[in-house]
Amino acid sequence: MGLQNQLTDVSSESIPILLVTLLANCATYLRSLIFAFLQFLGLSSLFNPVQIDDALYEAVGSGLAGVVMLAEQLNLNRLFSYTLFDDQGDDASGSNCVVCLNRLGDGDHVRKLACWHVFHKECFDGWLDTFNFNCPICRSPLVSDERVAFAQRRVAWDVLDWFSLR
Repeated sequence: MGLQNQLTDVSSESIPILLVTLLANCATYLRSLIFAFLQFLGLSSLFNPVQIDDALYEAVGSGLAGVVMLAEQLNLNRLFSYTLFDDQGDDASGSNCVVCLNRLGDGDHVRKLACWHVFHKECFDGWLDTFNFNCPICRSPLVSDERVAFAQRRVAWDVLDWFSLR
């Protein structure tokens, strides 16, 4: 007899997202209390919300954008997964996977990156699980710097707009 685990239906990947959501809700509640207190004192006109948004822009965007980019990249990598066949005319058949050093063969589940390097699906998923977001061979980024910057701006403004009092 022992205690039952009540979190059996919650995946371990959703726990960080729940923690981020909880922290964001706490920060929003605290911010609302501070602004309500300042408004009660008649000092709310001293603070311009746009200036506050600009000050928080970098801090909010950088951390959450990484989570968003990881989720988007994992979804994209599902699209680039296929089963390798010799009749595809692909020069990947017969080459080696540099992650596990085994030969890529007919019927293997593989992923092809934008740089055209091919890996076993399981090997490359393990590579991504260690937060390596570049090609293991040529080190080209899986996501362009422009796309990361765009995601940072988008996430920062979406979060700040969502939690603003305006």
